[in-house]
Amino acid sequence: MKIHFYGTGASEGVPATFCNCKNCVKIRTAHRDGSSKNFRSRTSTKIDSNLLIDFSPDVFDHMRYGGLDLNDIDYLVVTHAHMDHFYPEELMHIAPPYSMSPIPGEMTVFGNETVCERLRQVGAEKISDYLHVRRVSNFEEFTAGDYTIKALPANHDRTQECHLYIIRRNGRNLLYAHDTGYFPDRTWQALEGERFDGVVLDCTCCNGPTYFDNHMGFEDNLRVKERMLSRHMADENTVFIATHFVHTYGPFQEELEKAFHVHGFLAAYDGMEADI
Repeated sequence: MKIHFYGTGASEGVPATFCNCKNCVKIRTAHRDGSSKNFRSRTSTKIDSNLLIDFSPDVFDHMRYGGLDLNDIDYLVVTHAHMDHFYPEELMHIAPPYSMSPIPGEMTVFGNETVCERLRQVGAEKISDYLHVRRVSNFEEFTAGDYTIKALPANHDRTQECHLYIIRRNGRNLLYAHDTGYFPDRTWQALEGERFDGVVLDCTCCNGPTYFDNHMGFEDNLRVKERMLSRHMADENTVFIATHFVHTYGPFQEELEKAFHVHGFLAAYDGMEADI
């Protein structure tokens, strides 16, 4: 299973749009062309060739700079309906008059009730020949082509069902776990008996403890890994990856790589690929 990270920043991106904190100023002034790994767009991740997790407002730049071709994507799995993870207006461009492809494209979108409602608001029902919408609930297991996917509760936004996802394909198992704080008990219970080849974790506060109750930091990621190892959900071959970094916590790639490597983690950056 190949994981391609198109966006690895939190909701403001890195550097944040209007911010002049020391981190944002340093990144913005040192790399005005945006070429540095320290520039981080909003979250979106491709699994293998045709499954996309989350649909960022930066999707055009993911096409422009990252090589994303949305015509290859058959399935879109949405973790939750926050703006940085889900920009439904852009999905309307799959149909005429925006797209005039000789062979019309189709995509199935899986997400919670809020995701489905946002799609209704922008008129997705009018283009149902192109865009298929499927509601997903906590603990539900569903198929998307060759993938078997299970939604689990995230600790993120109590106004909607935010999901972590177990993604299975060809005997490989991935846990994709953000946005979320430390997992709720019912999620840990559902993970009992699972064994993962790869784990992608929210690490919004990337160089210390979190100051949020609905995101994780570096120390939380270490706690998750330790618990997964102790419960045999992971082993020494499991690839652990941290992502979704916020600008206020010093998301400098070189520093993150050094700190995370000691603990057996990869620190994601925009454009990074990993095999599990």
